[in-house]
Amino acid sequence: MLQLTDVHTYYGESHILRGVSLRLEAGEAVGLLGRNGAGKTTTISSIVGFTPPRAGSIRFGERELVGLPSHRIARLGIGLVPQGRRVFPDLTVQENLLLAARKGPTGWTLDRALERFPRLRERQKQFAGTLSGGEQQMLAIARALMTNPQLLLMDEPSEGLAPLIVQEIGAIIAELKAERLSFILVEQNLALALNSVDRVYVMNKGAIVFEGTPQSLMADEATHRQYLGV
Repeated sequence: MLQLTDVHTYYGESHILRGVSLRLEAGEAVGLLGRNGAGKTTTISSIVGFTPPRAGSIRFGERELVGLPSHRIARLGIGLVPQGRRVFPDLTVQENLLLAARKGPTGWTLDRALERFPRLRERQKQFAGTLSGGEQQMLAIARALMTNPQLLLMDEPSEGLAPLIVQEIGAIIAELKAERLSFILVEQNLALALNSVDRVYVMNKGAIVFEGTPQSLMADEATHRQYLGV
């Protein structure tokens, strides 16, 4: 479904991604792990066209994404839950959701989104900027699902949230996995990530340093200590 091959991405003259290659099969959940600054968010930004690679290939199905603008990439069926939520603060919850609405095979509608996220139903006429951090994160996830994506990219969905809200976000991710929605999860919360995905990639200094199952990562003490330990 998604294939990155030898991707090199820069910010100005700073070489951030250094030959990143990874794959995601249809119906698969993949985790992208690593310390802050490892290149995880840049990888997501490269996929969606925010920071286009200078070299390498990113293929989604039969389409090459490198060189396409972000809005065209989104229309191919890629949804994004961005780091920092980035809801539209001056629009209501309902307006945020309807703005993203697009027909698709996964069947997400406003009614379904509000049923799955009851807090958003309670606050659907409220401006998004007045929501709590956890409610904004739920809105960001629901908004991405309203695009009815074939592939969902989630960048640090538990960041800065209280433990109870993290548990709720984890339950939502588990449901998406059970529905076989393809997704890439970027996450600092190692327990959440490893309980949510089929395979993991670990990044360090803009390169992939490990690929395997969650179980094989936990058994690899050297990789865990060197690239994920505090």
